Amino acid sequence: MNIRTVYFALALGLSVALLFEWTSEKRQEAVEDNLIKAETPSFNIDGEKYIALENDDLYVVVEIERGKIVETRLKKHTVENVEGSSGYRVLGESSETAFMYYFASGFTKKQASYVLNTTQSNTSRVVLTDSKNSLTKTISFMDRPYEISVLDEVVDSPSSAGKPYASLFRTEGRALDLKRGYLEGGMMNNSSYEGVAISSEADPYETYRLRKIDNEIDVLSRSGWIAFVQKYFFAAILGSEDYIYNYQIDPKQDGRFSMGYTVESSNLGPSSNKHEHRLFVGPKIRKDLMERADNLELSIDMGWFWFLAQPMVYVMDLLNGYINNWGITIIVFTVLIKLLFWPVTAKSFRSMASLRKISPELTELRERYKDDRQKQGTETMKLMKKHGANPLGGCLPLLIQMPFFIGFFFALREMVELRHSSLGFWADLSAPDPYFVLPALFAVLMVLTQRLNPQAVGMDPTQAKVMKFMPVMFSLLFVFFPAALCLYTVVNTGVQLAQQSYLYKQQGALNTE
Repeated sequence: MNIRTVYFALALGLSVALLFEWTSEKRQEAVEDNLIKAETPSFNIDGEKYIALENDDLYVVVEIERGKIVETRLKKHTVENVEGSSGYRVLGESSETAFMYYFASGFTKKQASYVLNTTQSNTSRVVLTDSKNSLTKTISFMDRPYEISVLDEVVDSPSSAGKPYASLFRTEGRALDLKRGYLEGGMMNNSSYEGVAISSEADPYETYRLRKIDNEIDVLSRSGWIAFVQKYFFAAILGSEDYIYNYQIDPKQDGRFSMGYTVESSNLGPSSNKHEHRLFVGPKIRKDLMERADNLELSIDMGWFWFLAQPMVYVMDLLNGYINNWGITIIVFTVLIKLLFWPVTAKSFRSMASLRKISPELTELRERYKDDRQKQGTETMKLMKKHGANPLGGCLPLLIQMPFFIGFFFALREMVELRHSSLGFWADLSAPDPYFVLPALFAVLMVLTQRLNPQAVGMDPTQAKVMKFMPVMFSLLFVFFPAALCLYTVVNTGVQLAQQSYLYKQQGALNTE
């Protein structure tokens, strides 16, 4: 063995060991720090300035005077997978980052100043009154999980109150309690779309990034919805078929963006003294979103191949209904996809098998005509034609499969169901593998795949050496990937290796050097 190889192996081993030690320590520090920040109360619930209501799903804080919803915690979705955590915040504030995100509603011509109606309020309903402006606001939970009803009423002269409105106000900056660091949430864990989304009759899903909102945006539509979209969880104001809304997005003002609607007209009559707003604050679970509003499931960012990813998620949901473990479901579904594409894959592998069988002859040709590239190319093509080998024969099948595998990859990245889902000693499939088992296993599978496939004809020697180090490079990159994505890639690569080995053996190309 070359001494340089020994030195390199030792250096690589030491680097991996140091990386393991460093990332383990830093990840634990990040978890503890993230949990402390998230669990620190933003508001003092005293019944004078703030009041709270809750059910099994949500903990909601209301600012009494303005009737704003200033915090929502998802009780069944903890910040970290820690027993006793009070829940992930979607709406809320952060003193450290000056972040603010809240909901407000009312009438366009009325500036309310509410007081708490103590006789009608309880832990599941808050009633606020403004006697001066003849306004009443009732905040309560709807029958479906994660939905909040906000009923605004004006007792006297409703026409003078203006139009009913509902808005989300948000400062620019990172969402609360969202893992952001490479070590905390993974390189690919937090790269989904963030911004405002509107669904209307004209466009089922239109998005706007905050930094690109320079002018007011107005969209007139019956029903529809408007939301601020982020990874895993989001807040959306849902419209009704009985009303026509003017959905609006306003540029930054006083450090805050606003997004919401005004009610323009109603099927219920020319003048109404009340309006019920529906606020959804919860996880992005596709089947649940589909039940609440048309096109709401599009808020789950599945990349360019969403039209392929969505049916795959549907099938995964069905499978998991029987398996009841998302890790095993990923394994089973990946295997099923590989089997489904076996006829296409086999064509690609047969072409590679032919090349592998004539690999010694190709090597001999390269040596014989190393000083005459033109002659080398001519003779190579003759040899390939004689044996029915085509270096591009496997490209088309791979191109056909690629959109499906990319779609599935991005679908896994977005699935909130994987958050805190476990498989064996992997406690959270949405977080990087803390033991580096999956990245290491992927590197081994890549090495075996390289050995199985012949070197491309005419490949530069330097390029060939670089290709040999690709497994190491990918395994280091996968250290920062969520475990679910690594699991999918490992299973996909492993099944492909098994399929290729089987076909090579059939073609008599497996033992060819």
